[in-house]
Amino acid sequence: MSQRPSIARVKLARSYPRLLAVPLVLFILAGAGIAGGVLGVTPSPASFALIALGGLLGAIGLALMVTLFSVRLDVGESAVQVSWVGGSRLYVLSPGPVTRVRLRGANASRLRVRSGAFGWSLGRAVLRAEEPIHIVRLAPTATAILIPTDRGRLAIAPARDEDLLDALSRAARARQQLDAQAREAAEPVETAAEAIEPPAAESPPAVVAVEAPQRPLTGIERALLEAQLAEEGAAGSEGMPAIAAEATAELEPEQPEAVPVVAAAPDATVPAAPARERRRIRLGQPGARVAFVLLPMLGAGLAWGVGVATGNMPQSGTDLARLTALALVMAGPATSVGAVMAMAWWPRLVGVVVTGGLVAAVFIGRALFAS
Repeated sequence: MSQRPSIARVKLARSYPRLLAVPLVLFILAGAGIAGGVLGVTPSPASFALIALGGLLGAIGLALMVTLFSVRLDVGESAVQVSWVGGSRLYVLSPGPVTRVRLRGANASRLRVRSGAFGWSLGRAVLRAEEPIHIVRLAPTATAILIPTDRGRLAIAPARDEDLLDALSRAARARQQLDAQAREAAEPVETAAEAIEPPAAESPPAVVAVEAPQRPLTGIERALLEAQLAEEGAAGSEGMPAIAAEATAELEPEQPEAVPVVAAAPDATVPAAPARERRRIRLGQPGARVAFVLLPMLGAGLAWGVGVATGNMPQSGTDLARLTALALVMAGPATSVGAVMAMAWWPRLVGVVVTGGLVAAVFIGRALFAS
């Protein structure tokens, strides 16, 4: 679908220190890997691998930083477009209310993101563990605006909510004008033959009103139509039929649906209570994310401490010392980098990555202790 010229560009809330956190870690590890390979910390094959790994981490960090800093939001007549350097995504507006959801503080809704870290999230997410949504949130804002689209609801964290709502209202008015022009062009025109030969009085033909097909109104369009009809009714048009309040002019607070409780009849079979949901560690909490990142480096540090305490560390400059250092780097800092990348793109694999690094650190420490 081709996007019409945008009505407005909405400024998004951004936290540059949080956006730079992951790329900065990748840059530091990339520099350490390249420096270690150039200085010959490991033998020749391993040094080339370290240089290649450092270059790959640096490229990933640079691409992530450019992508996050270039995200833009444009509101059109019938769609919202999210664009960045190298790509874009179009969300066609759908009928439904525009709501606000609370993501921080008291009564915050649970949000599980697929691509995000340190308060920012971009792409697919799951709201309240049941509703798949898309999200554009580049700062740890307290709330976000939910817009119904053809891809599901889109959560946006603008710098000012009023700017986004004003752009959506202008888009709805522009869409109403286009629909009005389309309806006027589709109205039937009386032909010359019908004007010359009027029908007989005794048998008047049935007049069928041809109505142009209408597109379902979005929540904002319905709100504007309701406000317009309410103003006309207040001006003196009594007897106007009541309009069902399907949408409100203000944002509706996002509330979880209440489950009705129905009393069972005496003879009815009461279903068994569902099993208790397992307790899971929420990666959305900053403490859990920091712990997962630091655990591999802590395990590698303990393994190194065991070797130093027992005096079994290989002599510096030997091939065995270089291989041991490479193994500790891969089990510690490299695993921490993998954990950060998994948090941003594959949250379900964070436990696997961290567990692999810890197991490697345990085997290294055991080898150093027993040697």
